[in-house]
Amino acid sequence: MSDENLVPIYTTRDISKADVIRAALEGEGIRCEMENEHQGGFTGVTKVRLFVLEGDKDKAVEFIDVHEDGDETDDPA
Repeated sequence: MSDENLVPIYTTRDISKADVIRAALEGEGIRCEMENEHQGGFTGVTKVRLFVLEGDKDKAVEFIDVHEDGDETDDPA
């Protein structure tokens, strides 16, 4: 795999939380993409996943672990 491949690092059903994490990662200089961000009236029903470049995965996961309260997962499932 190339460092340019996007890999999943975080999964939640809370779109607001995912958006805050995405913004924080981008503030750290880590490019972050969100899957299922346009849920319409189904917020909380569909899982939202965050993706980063493979080369940034360890840094991103460490950043989330340090700042997260532990109720979500960095499991890409």
